[in-house]
Amino acid sequence: MMDYAFRIAALILALPLFVLSQSRSEKPHQTGSAPVAKVLRAVIQKIKNQAGAPIFLPSKLPTSVNVNDIHVVYGEGNPDGWKVSLYYKEGCGDACFVGYFEAKRGEVVSSDEVDKVTPLTNGIMGYYTARSCGVSCAPPQISWVYKGVLYTIQFMVNNKTKRQDEAEIIALANSSIQGGAR
Repeated sequence: MMDYAFRIAALILALPLFVLSQSRSEKPHQTGSAPVAKVLRAVIQKIKNQAGAPIFLPSKLPTSVNVNDIHVVYGEGNPDGWKVSLYYKEGCGDACFVGYFEAKRGEVVSSDEVDKVTPLTNGIMGYYTARSCGVSCAPPQISWVYKGVLYTIQFMVNNKTKRQDEAEIIALANSSIQGGAR
């Protein structure tokens, strides 16, 4: 009986030390947002004072995109939002298109063009449209509405499967949301 009581007492004394050691090994809460992807940093400064909507941009671009090959980044702000476009080269239009990010105040998602509704971070609902090809191909995109602003990301991800494309586009949206307004 004494041995049993000794074990219980030892467990009671050890429990706070165990809990303390577990809480110290957890990652600390993030106090600031991750910096925006390097290729997008200069354009933020350009559009920040003109943008009529909060700027949500990712901390990194999709892994299927070679960031070092992106040489043109355009950005513009307007009273109702902003837009950022990325290209591999200047002057070759859609052939060199990499992707774009856009915000439009007061717009809504067109449900006719949505393939899938998917949860994003922070309880936001995303509206995903897969890559489609007709006369030309449109890259996959995702949109969401946050505080009356429609955010859209369209990106040329070059994966082997549609599921991989979808995962990268969703990750891009989540990175943008998690980064917070820039």
